[in-house]
Amino acid sequence: MDEYRRAGRAEALGRTGYGYACPVRVPLTVVARLVAGCLAVLSLAGCAAGQITQTDSQVSAVDGTSGDVGNAIALREVLIPYPPNQQGSYPAGSAIPVMLTIVNQTSSVDQLTAVTSPAASQVLVLGSTQIPPGSTLSSAASAVPVPVSGEPTSPLVSGELRVVLITTRPLHAGLDTPVTFQFRNAGTVTLPVPMAAPPSSAGQV
Repeated sequence: MDEYRRAGRAEALGRTGYGYACPVRVPLTVVARLVAGCLAVLSLAGCAAGQITQTDSQVSAVDGTSGDVGNAIALREVLIPYPPNQQGSYPAGSAIPVMLTIVNQTSSVDQLTAVTSPAASQVLVLGSTQIPPGSTLSSAASAVPVPVSGEPTSPLVSGELRVVLITTRPLHAGLDTPVTFQFRNAGTVTLPVPMAAPPSSAGQV
């Protein structure tokens, strides 16, 4: 009789969980939701880790090159305009303007005395060449109508600078042209001058 009582007591303890661990059953739908949530978080983290942002592929919109002659003269936005033709090149013997901005960072007057290039038989430096202290002098694409004779077909405006390459070889888009600028006081600097992008590509990334 005592054996039956002990057996019944053990069975009762098993049902109540006091005699051994009673497993807890979680509905399958809850587990599935937790697993799906974890997978979604891991997937987002993986995508973010390999993502390339838009700024990573962006390049500067500046076409020209820059350079300094010591701490005296700064050359900025130096470039050759894109050819006015569909070939994207200037033939040999062309009169090609060089666009640039010259900044005199000193307290005394300086002067652009000469410009040379291995791609040109001569470089015309026309108009105003003096740069007062703390001032800026720019050469624009208005230099295009200059024949090989060296005389501009349109009169120079007071204070205007024109720099024109008379080329001995073709100049092609995508290639830099070495140009050397010589100043009376600051000295010289040689820059790889690029050609501007085609007008149709303006504003594209």
